[in-house]
Amino acid sequence: KTQYEWYNKIIEFYKQVFTAWSYLTSIMTIFNKKMYIIILFSLIILPLLIFGFWILIPFFLENPKYTILEKNNYFQIRKYDEMTIAKITTVGERYEGLRKGFIPLARYIGAKDREGPKISMTAPVMQQKIINDNWEISFYMPSKFDTDQLPNSENNQIKIVTTPSKIMAVITFSGVAKTELLENNFANLIKWIEEINYEIILGSKPIYSYYNDPSTPGFLRKNEIMIPVEIIASQ
Repeated sequence: KTQYEWYNKIIEFYKQVFTAWSYLTSIMTIFNKKMYIIILFSLIILPLLIFGFWILIPFFLENPKYTILEKNNYFQIRKYDEMTIAKITTVGERYEGLRKGFIPLARYIGAKDREGPKISMTAPVMQQKIINDNWEISFYMPSKFDTDQLPNSENNQIKIVTTPSKIMAVITFSGVAKTELLENNFANLIKWIEEINYEIILGSKPIYSYYNDPSTPGFLRKNEIMIPVEIIASQ
């Protein structure tokens, strides 16, 4: 599936909404105006507001800065700028590790466990396996902050670090990020890398990136897998 496939599903959804609306209009002729407004809000307007929230919110979150060096459909080679992240190490299965890391990081940017103002939420939430069931979960920090400008966390497990510029191979896809979906897309990414003039840097592990909150329907979710690569040296 491509990252644009969900647009077709959105169009289909709105077709169904308008079909339902035509039936509703016919039925509502027998109700008074007040009841008409209540049913209209409950069945049409409220779902559309929720739907719009799922679609639009990720577009208002700051993302790490990068330059696209090469692309092919839903594959890209990106050169990421230097970035500052807040990270924490957790232990558990993939989803459990993600949840354990997300909560303290969310509390950190929300100023729940420290002094100072709140920090804006960004996207994506990033997850990388370190070894066995140990995971590094990280939030990208807004670009207006330097490392020394960010408040210290009272949770000594949260570290603020600056990562250097990197070249990453990336695949973008939709769906609920279950293990099988991640493994299949990572295999596709590896296959694509093998077809171009890049190779995975020895010892590198994939980074799973999640752009939406868990309440977002799977077909509207944006996920990415990225891994550091380098240009194959000419012989």
